[in-house]
Amino acid sequence: MAVLVSPVVLFYVLRMRPMAPNDLPDPGIHTAYIVHSRDMFARYFAVMSPSARMREAYRIGFLAPAHLFYELFGALPGFFVTRYFFALIAIAPTYLLLRRLYGRPAAALGVIVVLSNPVFITAWGTDYPDSALIAYATGALACMAMPSKRRGIWVALGAALYTAGVWTFGVGAFVAVAAFVGLVAIGLIRDRKRVLAGIIVFAGAALIVTIVLSLVFENMFGHLDFIRPTFDSARFLSQPEQTRRYHSTTWRWAPYVAYLLVPPAVAAAWAIVFVKKRVRIPTPQLTVGLIFTLQLLLFMAAQFLGSVQVLEMHYFSSALWSGVCLTLAIALAEIAQPLFAASRAARWLPAALLLVIPLVYETDPHVPAFGWGPFGYLLVAGVILAACAPRLGARFAPARHAWIGAATIVVISGCVLVLTVAPIPAHHRLSGSAIAQGPPPAYASALGGTADRSFAEYRIETELPKFVGPATYTGDDLLLWWNMPPHAALDIPAAQYHTNFNSLIGSKPPMLTAGARQKLALRKPTEILLFDPTDTHFSASVAALDRAGYDPVVLRKKVLRSGELVMHAWLIQLRVFAHGAR
Repeated sequence: MAVLVSPVVLFYVLRMRPMAPNDLPDPGIHTAYIVHSRDMFARYFAVMSPSARMREAYRIGFLAPAHLFYELFGALPGFFVTRYFFALIAIAPTYLLLRRLYGRPAAALGVIVVLSNPVFITAWGTDYPDSALIAYATGALACMAMPSKRRGIWVALGAALYTAGVWTFGVGAFVAVAAFVGLVAIGLIRDRKRVLAGIIVFAGAALIVTIVLSLVFENMFGHLDFIRPTFDSARFLSQPEQTRRYHSTTWRWAPYVAYLLVPPAVAAAWAIVFVKKRVRIPTPQLTVGLIFTLQLLLFMAAQFLGSVQVLEMHYFSSALWSGVCLTLAIALAEIAQPLFAASRAARWLPAALLLVIPLVYETDPHVPAFGWGPFGYLLVAGVILAACAPRLGARFAPARHAWIGAATIVVISGCVLVLTVAPIPAHHRLSGSAIAQGPPPAYASALGGTADRSFAEYRIETELPKFVGPATYTGDDLLLWWNMPPHAALDIPAAQYHTNFNSLIGSKPPMLTAGARQKLALRKPTEILLFDPTDTHFSASVAALDRAGYDPVVLRKKVLRSGELVMHAWLIQLRVFAHGAR
């Protein structure tokens, strides 16, 4: 029961930001597939698939639960029920793993580590698929390490979650491959007789989950195959012009990003805590540490030796935090063992200390911007030295060993939190950096932040499809006509329909330019969605369409309001292209 209520309780206790700010149109595109479901395929499949612009629709591991809860509870309630579902996937296996290894107080410690992490909070704050991947990968890693006589069941469950993560977001393949390699390596080291059986169980679970997701995809979108389009989009994004746009050829941007120091610092802390002379690392702890280390190395290779922006884009690098949090929780639980063995009150001190750190931070969530040096390096040194302290304390001050462990927990968790939330300092554009620089993450406001503006945008974003209505037939094309450059309040609603590709670019209502007429002749849209903060030019825009011979008819008008945001929308049918008047 405590596990079930912990996401809700900690949400209010830590004042978690309920939604992350919209810094890219990509989350809005995924919202379209949650809300529209089959409608996007009916309207745009023929014109958007050849250019891989439908790739967001194939992330079924995220879209399936999000669409289910949207249908059951509505837009905003469904958003939060989906996040509660993801939180349970992450913390339930984490709780069970730490409880079996160290006891219930350690299990509570693990839950707090995951739920208070700014990367998790930010990922869960948008409709981007890393919100699901980070949960699947955390639960999967805990299942892989679960001590049990029925080991095959837990391996199968972990493989199922990793597979769901792969079909949620392409970067999930990196964490899944590292987990598979780690599982085989540990099997060869510890139990060679069961290696083949483990491979078969992993592959079988992956196949079953893939088949189930194919059936779910067919039910949602009317198509059975999401696998081939997923690989097609990966090939499209690996083209030279795409990698030049999104992947930097230099590493010099990295020293400005302090949160990238967290994974190696946590890996080093785990090694210091568990690697001891003549002491065999228990298999569960070895599984977590080895798989996380392999994930980190694979991410580094893909970024700096390959051509995938897995570290310079926070939507991608967030997947690495599944291993960060579980490895950190295991290391802190090991450090806290003397406290767990002390009095009943002392047993709960580690979890209480881990709760106090974010509570103190969220009272004034402001950290100065800094990169790796010198302050970032000092915090990493603090993590490493603190990880060494319990071993030194056991040798030179055994009577105070438990309290040294408590101080170690405070130092490590505090340093990790500050490194995570530190904003990226301003710097000039670096030679070799990506053309399309990713936005900096809003980790600093994850605790103690507000989301009134995000709520308002999301309400309008999910209300707009209801106003537009479903496609009446396959190819019932819809184009957008609105003021460009985009108005800040309209960025996300327009993103649902792939803003630039489906807009009359360069044609500001009510002026119908030659370029706009050319696009209308090429696409032959049945409908045009006209929207703007005011409807000043709407009537003149309809008149312009009429003069151009498109025979427009206004089907619906509506004013969408949420908080301070107002959007006027008109849906116009172009009868010259329609298959029949509606």
